[in-house]
Amino acid sequence: MLNKITGLAKSALLKDSVIYVLGEMTAKAVPFLLLPYLTRVLGATGFGDLSYYLSLTAFIVIGMSLSQNGALTRYFYVYGRHGLGNILLAGGLYSLAFLLIGIAVSVALQSELLFYCFFTAFLQTLIQNQLALRQCQKRPFSYLTIQLSLALGNLLWTVLIFQVFSGISSDKVAQRLIAIIVAHGLTFIGALTWAKYQFSINIRLTPKRLRLGLGYILTLGLPLLLHGLSYTIKGQLDRVLIHQNFSSHDLGIYSAGVQIASVLTIVIMAVNTATVPHLYERLKSGRITLANIHRLFWLSLLVPPALTAVVWVLPSSLMAWLLGADFAASQYYMVIFVFAFSLIIPYLLLVNYLFYHAKNAQISLSSVLSTVIYLLALWLFSHVSLTLVPWATISSSVAILPLLYYFTLTVDQKLNQKLDQKVNKSGET
Repeated sequence: MLNKITGLAKSALLKDSVIYVLGEMTAKAVPFLLLPYLTRVLGATGFGDLSYYLSLTAFIVIGMSLSQNGALTRYFYVYGRHGLGNILLAGGLYSLAFLLIGIAVSVALQSELLFYCFFTAFLQTLIQNQLALRQCQKRPFSYLTIQLSLALGNLLWTVLIFQVFSGISSDKVAQRLIAIIVAHGLTFIGALTWAKYQFSINIRLTPKRLRLGLGYILTLGLPLLLHGLSYTIKGQLDRVLIHQNFSSHDLGIYSAGVQIASVLTIVIMAVNTATVPHLYERLKSGRITLANIHRLFWLSLLVPPALTAVVWVLPSSLMAWLLGADFAASQYYMVIFVFAFSLIIPYLLLVNYLFYHAKNAQISLSSVLSTVIYLLALWLFSHVSLTLVPWATISSSVAILPLLYYFTLTVDQKLNQKLDQKVNKSGET
């Protein structure tokens, strides 16, 4: 009987994991599906401008959200459902205050597009909180429904707005940002309305509860700012610098290549999400050792050059056929970033081992050093040639692999020392 219950629990856990991964992949796949349409409507220059403002949005989200979704999840598992509504509302009010500051900045700079960036970041934060609410209360289908609604809304509103205003010479970048805002806004309204029927969350906001809720969010979120900034810098800063140092046309060609190659990261992270529980289970039982992981690590180093070679031999006309004639040069950036993103595989093999043994300090140190190397390489390469900019990502990824490898060796050495001490103590006894 116990084995049957355990089997059902495991199957439910596997089913929920598949649903969450499907939701994430769907959300990230939509920009790729829209890519051929956007590149033709916007052209290389417009697509470059869009990439720049989406990168700005990613940086704004760091301060706007302050990791509220993580704070909500932790609150639920530590304190339960009681008071969760106050945390949710306190976070929303914080984001609203951040938005009002952003509006003031946008007005002062007379930038309509910057205002759209702030508003998009605000709605993204609210939806992230709604997703966290479903995830911590184990509502995977609700989670998937929100993700699918957002993805389809993003697609449909973009096409609809472009078609409606096709004969008007207005800013296509602004139209795309407005479509994103509409999709996020409608999805949030639907999710919030649905939440009232799904969850019995009471909100009894008083000045004291508001102060406690904001204090809880700030206490958890502020220490994570550096981590979030580090992650976003390596994913978005290159586009910001390219927009400043080169033309929007160049950025459009660059961004298209990056976005095509980023499909690889979606696949890698989905596989990682599915396999990590099994890896931890085998590490715990001893069926997988560090020697096995190191063997896989050395084999995985063959993957980046192999994948790069496959992409390299693709016809040069492929990008022009897929994205439009203006984007033929994007193939170079696609090839280089396929190599860069493939390096995530050996990285994950090592970092998952460190995560299992709770070596967060070593992981954080590696992340900081990787960011520093990336910034230095990006600054240097962006002042030389645009074609060298992708090598900043490769440089930072390659540089931290030896450090992570060394950390795994030290962890294993300490584990063996503790084991030897236990054996010696038992022998003396």
